[in-house]
Amino acid sequence: MPKPEEYSERKTQLAGWPVNIVTFRLGAVYHTTIDNTDPGAWVVKAQGASKQASESKALQEAELLLEKVKKSKPPTGCTSVPGF
Repeated sequence: MPKPEEYSERKTQLAGWPVNIVTFRLGAVYHTTIDNTDPGAWVVKAQGASKQASESKALQEAELLLEKVKKSKPPTGCTSVPGF
C-alpha cells in the first residue's frame, strides 16, 4: 500500500469564500481536496497526473460551485453575529 507523499496544505479564497486546499501524491496520482474552512464542509476532490493538473481541476470546479452559493445577512434582530 503506497503512502501519501509530497503533502501540501494552504489556505486561500475562492469566489469570496475562505478555502483550505490539500494536495498529496499517492503512487503516481496526485489528489487534491478543497474544503470550505468555515464551516469546514468538503467542496470538491480531484485527481491528476501532476500536482498542477490535480489542483487546477479542483480549483476550477470549486470556484464554479462556490460562485453559486449566496451570502446573506443574518435576519433582522440577530444578536449572535457581531455587528448586526
